[in-house]
Amino acid sequence: MKYIFKCNDKKYSNIDLIEAFKKLGIKKGDILCVHSELMKFGIPLLPRNEFLQTILDCFFKVIGKEGTLIMPTFTYSFCKNEVYDNLNSKSTVGVLTEYFRKWGGVKRTNDPIFSFAIKGAKEELFLKDTTSCFGENCVYEILAKENGKLVLFGSKIAGYTFSHFIEEKAHVPYRYFKNFSGKIIDEDGKILQKNIKYYVRKLNENSDLDVDKQVAILKNDNNFNILNFSNAHIINIDMKNYLEKTLKALKDNPYCLLKE
Repeated sequence: MKYIFKCNDKKYSNIDLIEAFKKLGIKKGDILCVHSELMKFGIPLLPRNEFLQTILDCFFKVIGKEGTLIMPTFTYSFCKNEVYDNLNSKSTVGVLTEYFRKWGGVKRTNDPIFSFAIKGAKEELFLKDTTSCFGENCVYEILAKENGKLVLFGSKIAGYTFSHFIEEKAHVPYRYFKNFSGKIIDEDGKILQKNIKYYVRKLNENSDLDVDKQVAILKNDNNFNILNFSNAHIINIDMKNYLEKTLKALKDNPYCLLKE
């Protein structure tokens, strides 16, 4: 047993974390897409790398070799006119994602804006090239098809990028396709020219996602399984239902996810 967090004089171990995952309905063979915000949980009680590795070990202890773990490693490279280097471009979305992408045996997609790191039994399903960040064959589309689960690890208000995939699928009127092009360096070191579309917000009109409205749709479908852990939260969301119910809501009202 290893203690990993401390909050208000109480310690939380890897055993506690594994049990929390199980209580949330996470099980062997699951495909998890984990958005993380670690510092919400409390004070880490292990050296940095051991701390991060222990958290990854907890996920794999529950999903097993039959499972697949996916984490965002977004770089926004083409948005910044930078080369996207599959093996070396750093993730901008948290220390756990950066540690995971560099871990042995982890594969990474070649999306120069919204890349993902993937390890597990079904990793090959998620490595197809795409012409749109949130279009056909993107990681989020495959997650919905394969009954993946979205795990928000640490925060209730961050990690809803999946909603942008649904907005593109619904062709919401407050976003539009913008073309980006540049160079990528793939996992074999080959330099390739890449063009990709990104369904970006129209900045001259209201286009800001209201997370509370998205959460309300999930809760209305009993698809927001939340557990308090240490000083933060762990949330488990079925991605197929997330897609179906939010898509229906957007078809009824294309502006239903926006801030007032």
